Amino acid sequence: MSLLNWLEHRTKDAVFGLCRLFFRKGRTPAPAIDGARISKVLFLRPEKIGDMVISLPVFDALRTRYPHIRISVLASPRNVALIRNDSRFERIFIYRKWQWEDFRQLAAVRREHFDCVIDMIDNDSVTALFFSQLAGKRSVRIGVGKTRHAIFYDYNHIHSDGIGEHIVDNTLKLLAPFGINGSTVSGFAPPFMTAEARAKAEAAVAIDPPGTLRFGFNLSAGKPNRIWPREKVIALCRALISWKADSRIVLISMPSDRRNAEEVAAEAGDRVRLAPAGMGLIEVSALIARLDLLISPDTSLIHIARSFQIPVVGLYNRAAKNFRRWQPYRQPDGAVVGADDDTIADISVDRVFERVKQVLARMKAGQE
Repeated sequence: MSLLNWLEHRTKDAVFGLCRLFFRKGRTPAPAIDGARISKVLFLRPEKIGDMVISLPVFDALRTRYPHIRISVLASPRNVALIRNDSRFERIFIYRKWQWEDFRQLAAVRREHFDCVIDMIDNDSVTALFFSQLAGKRSVRIGVGKTRHAIFYDYNHIHSDGIGEHIVDNTLKLLAPFGINGSTVSGFAPPFMTAEARAKAEAAVAIDPPGTLRFGFNLSAGKPNRIWPREKVIALCRALISWKADSRIVLISMPSDRRNAEEVAAEAGDRVRLAPAGMGLIEVSALIARLDLLISPDTSLIHIARSFQIPVVGLYNRAAKNFRRWQPYRQPDGAVVGADDDTIADISVDRVFERVKQVLARMKAGQE
């Protein structure tokens, strides 16, 4: 942990120690929630893109059961692009890690007088606790994975770590206080696609001949140790287009990796091309929805692909945190796990190629 992060955590702990004297503890027994009488719910999700993606089924399930409930969300600068134009939400607030704007956001949250606040951060987050406490004097508060802070929530759902339950299915259990059985609702909920995003994605694939088998390869990842070596990407691309004469490969990357993607495309062959420049997250999501299979070392795009039920082959290191919870949703053959704890560089081209063939064979057999 860096010195800056250490100071941030210690400052939060000190402030929490002072403020907890004034925080309202959870009610025992927890108040019954009558969804028919609830009108406004706030979800706290100021985290990564993948965290927001796996939350979409929760929002959809609540809206399906209680269409009258107006849903708002506290997002982060990292994940707000996924939901900025999403009609699921009445209001979107953004938390920027205690910048001055956050106090204005908090004031705006308080003015809404939410009936219920659902804290989706599955640890003792001081930030989420502050927002949950200050969102409304009598709001019902639902948390997940709380230990020290559990006493401040009316409901506290405990994640079933280590027993193989996927994070999507587990997160749906947050709706139990509303009388919604998470196991009875769909865990597939794609991001909202704007008409402009759909049009750009359609234009990007319109150049392919009818019947094209379209692979996507995401070159970028949140951490350097999650990036697959370029020479292996090139070798895999060549293997795929040699194997399937009707195939095309679309390379997806962050803007900072665009030069690398251009070099990969130039070396891999004329059936390998880049996703159009300037695509935002929603436009990339719309493009992923038009793939036949996505290969990626980054879990955010894996979650987006699975939300559309697009088959994936994800690349993971051996020490990937809570792999069982975060693996490709409802696709047991969707991962290739390396032998190294720190990097995916040891994963061979042959292993990925064979996994792609396995997934496509199962798709052809109608098992997807």
